Parts: sequence; C-alpha cells; structure tokens
Amino acid sequence: MIQLEDTMNINEKKLHMITKALDNSTRIKILYYLVNNNISNVSNLINIFNISQPNVSRHLKILADANLVFSTKDGKERIYQLSDKHVYQLLLTLKTHIND
Repeated sequence: MIQLEDTMNINEKKLHMITKALDNSTRIKILYYLVNNNISNVSNLINIFNISQPNVSRHLKILADANLVFSTKDGKERIYQLSDKHVYQLLLTLKTHIND
C-alpha cells in the first residue's frame, strides 16, 4: 500500500513528463508495439501507424523525454526500444486495468 508520506516524495517533474507521455493513444500504441517487437525505427513506425515522420518523431521525443523509451544509432537511423522493465510492467498494468 502506498502511504501518504510516500506520495510527498514523488519527483513532480518526472511525474509530469510520464503522465504527459501517456496522455496520448498513439504514444501508448507505440509503447505496446515496442513491447511486442522489442525495437523499431522511425520508418517502421510511420508505416505501422500511418502517420507522418514529423509526427512519429515528436511522439518518440516525448516518450524519450519521459524516459519511457531510448534510442541507439544504427548508421543514419535511430532504433527505439523500451527504457526498462518498469515501463513494460506499467503497460501490463494499464492493459489489465483497461480490460477489467
């Protein structure tokens, strides 16, 4: 159980960044896509979600700023994946909550 004292120590900036990142269905779908496929580049996400390159890049920047995804460089392109197992757990909990 979360105690009131624990909530007083929450990093407000990180909380804002994460809730902002999760306040968009396309960003959540990108995260679920990464759960299922482990990695992706921008071109692949453009094709999967049928949205423009600037739009995909903007979504990925917001997710990266919230530390939900990170990228590595492979030649001229960036490869994206979930930041860590906590993001995976968060998405699992979200999916369970949505489906209940």
